[in-house]
This record gives sequence, structure tokens and C-alpha cells, in this order.
Amino acid sequence: MEDTGKSLEEMYANMILEDEEDRGVTFSKEIVKDTSPKYVLVGKFLTEKNINFIAMQNVMTSLWRPKEGMEVHDLGNFRYSFIFYHMMDLHKVLEGGMWMFEQSMLIYHRLLDNEDPYMVQLQEAGMWVQIYDIPKGFISETVLKSVGDSFGCYLKSNPVNFNNIWKDHVRIRVTMNVAKSIKRRMKLKRDSNNWNWINFKYERLSSFCFIYGIIGHSERDYGVVYANPEKIVDVHMGLN
Repeated sequence: MEDTGKSLEEMYANMILEDEEDRGVTFSKEIVKDTSPKYVLVGKFLTEKNINFIAMQNVMTSLWRPKEGMEVHDLGNFRYSFIFYHMMDLHKVLEGGMWMFEQSMLIYHRLLDNEDPYMVQLQEAGMWVQIYDIPKGFISETVLKSVGDSFGCYLKSNPVNFNNIWKDHVRIRVTMNVAKSIKRRMKLKRDSNNWNWINFKYERLSSFCFIYGIIGHSERDYGVVYANPEKIVDVHMGLN
């Protein structure tokens, strides 16, 4: 018998460990059920200030008024989860306007199956945008979708956009990356005709940098303001 230098006890222990590592138990889908909540939003507020959790929870509950109730949890690192118990309550929030707490915008993401609430990216927000000075003949779903996709991701158009040809503006809902500068206008033209400028107004924006057009930033934080305290700096755009 070959002398391995190991005692029988050591050899037996190794055999048992190797055998245990190969073992496993398989369960059917009927037995193993996903107990994680289905209707969850993960979000954060675009502010550097500390959030009063109790006050925020009360304000958001008052704004959303979920019929079946909801839970709010502090996940740390300025991140929160909002758990709903009915699809309609979640849908109301997703389809609603821009949500604020103390003038700070909430950006959120609907948590999908197998997503980690601590790892999902929170950089996009849905908002309504008003489009002014759009030429006659350009007010169509196709044109508005192309306009929305040019600076974000087009979601839908306000149904009343097409009810009155004399409207001074139309409204579209888009998803935008809040880390990028927002657009104040763009050009349109038909074939060989002249270019026409159309102008944008963003509804219910929160804190906003008028110099660089970044949502959630204040122009007071930028060095250009400190370097020119007596100079009037041209603003990027106006709000609605």
C-alpha cells in the first residue's frame, strides 16, 4: 500500500468533504416561489441635502394616495425603495407628473425581477415638455416622436395635442438623462424649405443650473459665478 503520509482519519475526512461538495438538492418551481414584492420603485432625490425620512414618507404618501397602501424604506446612500401592493397604485405614480420633495426631484426606476435595488442606475427621469413655435403641418405623432427622441426617449404625446390647430404649444412626455444638459430649442424644416426654430419648456423642474442646463445643480456651485461675482452670466434657458 502506498504511503501517502496521511493518516486514515485525514484521508477519510477529505473523502467526506469531496462527496459533500458534489451533493445538491433540486426543487420544482411549484415549491420554490419568489416572495419578493412585485411593485417596487427604487429612487433618490436630486439634492445634496439630508432628507428627513419621516417627512418625506408622509409627503410622498400624501401625493400618491395609494389605495392599497405602500412601504418606504431607506436603503442608504440617499437611495429609497417604495413598495406598492397593487399595480394600479404603481401605475399612477409612473404615469403621473414629476414628483418632488422640498423642491428636489425624485428620479426612480421600477425594479424588475432579479434586479439589485442597490445596483440599478438612477439617472433618468420622465417629464412633460412643452414645444412652442412648431410650424403648421408638423404637429403629428411621427414628428413629435422624432423630436422627443432627439433629446431623450419619447414616451407619449398629450392626446389633446391634435384637437385644436390653433394651440400655441403641444406637450410630450419623455425620459431624460438628468446628468446631461437639457436642450432649449432645435431646428426643423421640410425638404428644401427654410429652417424653423422650435422652443422647449420643461414642466415643474426642480433645482436647476441656468448656466450649464443641468437638473439638480445650482449655478451658485460653479466656479464661473465665484470668479465673476459682479458679472451677469447668460442663462441657459427658462423654466415653466
